[in-house]
Amino acid sequence: EYVLDHDRYFEHIDPRLDSTKIIFDEKWDEYDNILSIDLDMLIATRENIFDIEIGDVAMVHELGVHTGGPAGWLRRVMEVPLYQRGIIAYGKHLFGKDWMFPKSSLYPNERFRYLNGGLQLWSRKGRQKARKHFTSIDNYVLHTRYTEQMYINLQLSQPVFDVKELETSWNRMPYQWKGGAPDGKINHFLARTKFNMPKLEKTELSVWDNF
Repeated sequence: EYVLDHDRYFEHIDPRLDSTKIIFDEKWDEYDNILSIDLDMLIATRENIFDIEIGDVAMVHELGVHTGGPAGWLRRVMEVPLYQRGIIAYGKHLFGKDWMFPKSSLYPNERFRYLNGGLQLWSRKGRQKARKHFTSIDNYVLHTRYTEQMYINLQLSQPVFDVKELETSWNRMPYQWKGGAPDGKINHFLARTKFNMPKLEKTELSVWDNF
């Protein structure tokens, strides 16, 4: 079942945080599992992602985000002096002075796990657990300048969550494409690469939105 949902849930904050509505809006509890994907992603596989066994949520670590590609910004905000007043300081405020982002289970050589929010596969149990354990989204907006992706990473750093890491082919970034051509099971057309997305009929677009 595919749903193209334009309705706002958090009308008072950045609309990008509305991707979390599948967690906070209880109407979605009728579904066992929900796959939420961004509109700038295209599926290029016949494999059924719902066949993958997950606990609470499955997402893809953004391999190379600390050092490579256009996402090198993460290295800057996580090092002195910005981290002292940025997202790591806020994480320590929430979870204690010893808190830090966990390491990636699939890519342990990365500094820490950073999950891309473009693809989120949630179980009902995981969504209900998130409603219970995720801290205030309004407080997050008040104290940081980041959007839904960093919020989700902060919250899923709590050890109570069973996070399954999917390998990068399930959410392949342009800077990871071999030879510059999309080579993932699901390809994420970030930034200027959006102009290279195949043209789809309107009726087909509902498959690719958050649902």
